[in-house]
Amino acid sequence: MNPSRWREVNDVFHTLLERDAHDRERLIADLEARDPELAGEVRSLLRSHDGSGTFLDGPVWEAAPELLLEDPHEHSLVGRQIGPYRVTEEIGRGGMGVVYAAKDERLGRMVALKALPSAFTSDPMRRARLTREARAAAALSHPSIATIFALEETDDTLCIVSELVRGRTLREELADGPLLPRQLIATLIDIAGALEAAHAMSIVHRDLKPENVIRRSDGQIKVLDFGLARWEPQPDAPSMTRLTEAGVALGTPGYMAPEQLSGGEADARADIFSFGVLAWELATGTHPFGTDPGAVLTRMAGLLEGRAALPGNAPPGLDSVVLKCLRASPSDRYPSATNLLTDLRALQGAPSDATVQPVTTSPPSLWWWQFHQATLAVLDAATPVLALLVRQSLGAPYGRWIFLTVLALATIAVVLRLNLLFTSRVHASMLSAHRARLFPWVVAAESLLAVVLLVSAFALGTESDTTAAPLLSVGLILVASLAIIEPATTSGAGLRSGSS
Repeated sequence: MNPSRWREVNDVFHTLLERDAHDRERLIADLEARDPELAGEVRSLLRSHDGSGTFLDGPVWEAAPELLLEDPHEHSLVGRQIGPYRVTEEIGRGGMGVVYAAKDERLGRMVALKALPSAFTSDPMRRARLTREARAAAALSHPSIATIFALEETDDTLCIVSELVRGRTLREELADGPLLPRQLIATLIDIAGALEAAHAMSIVHRDLKPENVIRRSDGQIKVLDFGLARWEPQPDAPSMTRLTEAGVALGTPGYMAPEQLSGGEADARADIFSFGVLAWELATGTHPFGTDPGAVLTRMAGLLEGRAALPGNAPPGLDSVVLKCLRASPSDRYPSATNLLTDLRALQGAPSDATVQPVTTSPPSLWWWQFHQATLAVLDAATPVLALLVRQSLGAPYGRWIFLTVLALATIAVVLRLNLLFTSRVHASMLSAHRARLFPWVVAAESLLAVVLLVSAFALGTESDTTAAPLLSVGLILVASLAIIEPATTSGAGLRSGSS
């Protein structure tokens, strides 16, 4: 659906919302006589609206996403063989195709396989453009860009094969609220770095949004769908026929720059605009244009003219960066992602040289939390010594099994505590997500360790007070640590409570 058609659907939709049920049906009947297709699209939006229970829970472009997917009922590729790739499962669906997990049977690895809608591939001109652009994007190499491996073509399907990235999209993270300031800036730097690498090769993403950015379980940011980006040849590059269709805008309306929505030429500065929308969402948890249709135009006008401010507790200085990205005229935005990256790194206090990777240092609020991790790691490491005394007192076989159990649990707890301590010192922006994954194992290991120590102390009883006393003390310290000290230091460090 091109921008003018979408605007026509949107205008009719809002006009009908203001009418009562009788007038609405009469107007739709008149519309069906003149333009059945338009009437059907408007009816789809009205059904979505009426079933939502509120006026609009999301932006208008979310009311009927199926209209953005030209062929939403494609046959599933699960179980099919596409070249050397055996499709195993569907993992996502959106306006630009269906994403599957597939096994590369040559290299024995799992990959992501994106099957593009037939409407984008059946036409020879579109197919040629997408083929050329995917091949150009395959040359991208950056830690924050999902690598494209291949392009597979069959009679009825065009698939982009890329790195399979498992994790949470930023859209899923936003369900938990805005990002913490420490994590926010680091995340924005990673995304801007990906854009810088792409723009340096004259590749424009055109559809940057939370759904297209994933944070892996190790904290690494990956920007997806560069294979559907647009390649803009450099002025000194060999001349090539432009295959992009005039007046057709690819992207998601809520994130598209004004020049994209109007079907005009969109260069790298369109990505800068999309980045501004994304940054606003990550900082505030809400879309900058809001969800109330009555206020959308007012808010949009203020943002495009630079007359707005980030609500909430956004890091100081981020307002000016985001508002510069959101200016209506491309010439008023950052001229490149490099300039954007420089200002973001200045907010973080990292070197501004684009060739230097940002280093995240530990904030002062982490000091007590780090001290607690180090102290508990030392205490856990000492428990096998106490277990040796138990082994000598109880003898075989119970003493031996207690010693081996304590040794195993202590090793697990020490390794995990030191791993978290290392992350807090070297990759502080990843700490919250990393802790959420590891800390349940710390709790399990130390809880069992405390139980074993306390049971051993009572088993020894008065038989050996000199051994039972330290066992009892260390066991109680571990319990107190998990129940009281750990939550207090975690809260003081500003880590999410959900991490524990």
